[in-house]
Amino acid sequence: MKNFLQNLLLLLALCLCALINVQWVRETRLRKQVQDLTNTVHDKSEEIQSLHATVRRNETEIQRLDSLKNQLTATVQSNHVEIAKLAKELEKVEAENERNLKQAAVYKDALQTANDNIKKQNEDILKQNEEMKKLAEERNQMVRKFNEMATNYNALTTRWNKQQEDLARAATNAPSKR
Repeated sequence: MKNFLQNLLLLLALCLCALINVQWVRETRLRKQVQDLTNTVHDKSEEIQSLHATVRRNETEIQRLDSLKNQLTATVQSNHVEIAKLAKELEKVEAENERNLKQAAVYKDALQTANDNIKKQNEDILKQNEEMKKLAEERNQMVRKFNEMATNYNALTTRWNKQQEDLARAATNAPSKR
C-alpha cells in the first residue's frame, strides 16, 4: 500500500502539475486577453480624447465661422440697403438727366431761333445801313443843293442890299425932279 499511496501521491502530484499547467496556460491566455482589452481600452480612450479635442476645435471653428457668417450676412444686408439706395439715386439721376436732355434740346432750339433772329436782324441792319448810306448821300446832295441855293440867295441878297443902298443913296443925294 505504500507503493500505492506513493503512486497515488505521485499521480495526484502529476495531476496537480497538469492542473497548474492548464491553469497557467488559461491564465496566460486570460492575461493576454486582459492585456489586449486593456490596450483596446487605452486606444479607445486615446481615440476618445482625440475626438473630444477635435470636437472642441470644431466647435471653436464652428463658432468662428458662425460669427463670420453673421458678419457677412450683416454686410450683405447693408449692401442690399446700399444697393437699393444707390438704385433710387440712379433713378433720380437718370430722371434728372432726361429732364436736362429735354431742357438742352429746348435751349438748343431756342438758341437756333435766336441765331436765326440775329441773322435776320444782321441782314436788316445791313439793309438799314445801305438805306442810311443812301439817305446820307441824298442828304448830302440836298445839303449841297441847299448850300448852293444859300450861296445864290446870299449873292442875291448881297446884290439886293447893294441895289437898295445904291437906290437909297441916289434918292437922298439928288433933288426930286418935280
